[in-house]
Amino acid sequence: MLSFIYQLSRTFELEHGYLPNLLYLNPRHYSALIDALAEESTHESLRLRLGMELILTDDVVHPHVAWTRLAQFAVG
Repeated sequence: MLSFIYQLSRTFELEHGYLPNLLYLNPRHYSALIDALAEESTHESLRLRLGMELILTDDVVHPHVAWTRLAQFAVG
């Protein structure tokens, strides 16, 4: 799952010239990501590690990334 998200992010960056700051996932994707990154056991630590806000919705069939000026958060 993590390599897929990296690929999405990299493709977005190459196409747009900047990194995405939103990651859309459904609860099943989110669970798989949490399982793959056991050390990132909280939503906040996962968000900081990925450098993106996480948007969880049942409407997402496949994970995808986007960018918005409204996603103001500190990555560090």
